Amino acid sequence: MLPGLQGAAIDFVRDAFGHLKAIGFSPDAKPLLDKSGVLADAGIVTLGDKADAFMKPARTRQWAREPGVRSLA
Repeated sequence: MLPGLQGAAIDFVRDAFGHLKAIGFSPDAKPLLDKSGVLADAGIVTLGDKADAFMKPARTRQWAREPGVRSLA
């Protein structure tokens, strides 16, 4: 992967995580999540052979993640 594209991919994943979005990923993308600092939770879904597992968390924001990504002072 080209360095500029890698940075853009990391930013994309960080933004999705910070905006409390569900993230579906293949096992090959695990290094990208690790490099992005994404922590596993109910909204981080390994797709594997079944993308259906992603549909439920993708319907809403991952509100339980919010205290870990920002303070609501």
